[in-house]
Amino acid sequence: MQFLKVLDRGNIQIEIWERGAGYTLASGSSSSAAAAVAHRLGLCDSSITVHMPGGELTIQIGPDFSVDMTGPVARVGEAALDAEALAAAPEGI
Repeated sequence: MQFLKVLDRGNIQIEIWERGAGYTLASGSSSSAAAAVAHRLGLCDSSITVHMPGGELTIQIGPDFSVDMTGPVARVGEAALDAEALAAAPEGI
C-alpha cells in the first residue's frame, strides 16, 4: 500500500507499507506505480521525482506508459551460497 502526495507537477512523495514486510523506506516498483498513476490522473508531467524516506528515484513515463527508473544503488548485504544447495536445486534455476 502506498500513500501518495503530489508536491508539484514533477515531484511526488510516497510512504510505503508492504504486506509481510511492514513500513518500507524505498521501493522501485512502488515508485513506478505511484508515478504512473499520478501521471495518468493528470496530476504530474511525464518526468517525476519520487521522494521516499530511503531516497529519491526519477521515473520517466512514456507515451505508452512504459516506465524508466533512474536512481542510485547501494550494496545492502552480502551472502554466500553453498555448492550443495545449488546441486539440490531443480534444473533451470
